[in-house]
Amino acid sequence: MTPKAQSVTATGDPDDFQPPRAFRADTFPDGHTRLVVSVPQEELRATHLALLASLSGKLGLRYVQLTDRLTGQLPAPIGRVAMDVRPDRLVAALEARPELVWADGRHQLWVRGSLGETVILDEMGLLHCAPDDPSFRDALDALAIPEGRPKMMDNRDYVKVTFLAEADAQEASLWEELKLLKWK
Repeated sequence: MTPKAQSVTATGDPDDFQPPRAFRADTFPDGHTRLVVSVPQEELRATHLALLASLSGKLGLRYVQLTDRLTGQLPAPIGRVAMDVRPDRLVAALEARPELVWADGRHQLWVRGSLGETVILDEMGLLHCAPDDPSFRDALDALAIPEGRPKMMDNRDYVKVTFLAEADAQEASLWEELKLLKWK
């Protein structure tokens, strides 16, 4: 499957960087914590689904559209939300649209559990889990993803994001199936 993004040179040529298989823990000045997870493209789907399985209760979903493939980067992101989504329903909807979810960089997908824990899949294929919680660490441990601080896609100078034509229809059908409503 095509990667959501790839590291490139200043002229746009691939630079041979491969996303490492690792996670790092970040702590912000206000005390908030998160884990940032990087995996190769072929492991992104399984890693994302394992982290989503760590969330509790019914889920809140925020789809943040950053780009329209036909018109380019949006002046401001467009958010769409759904609440009280059953985990099995969300997973089925995501798995029915693999190109959009795990290979196209037009969006971020934020999923929040009933305790406020959150998993974000960003436009570069990085996963952000907040807070730094044992349930997320257990999921990463089960996948044998090591903790470390290697350079990840968010440390690259130039990143080229992928936009797939086949994801256009998948995007519209995801909004419809999960009843995602525009939110400011």
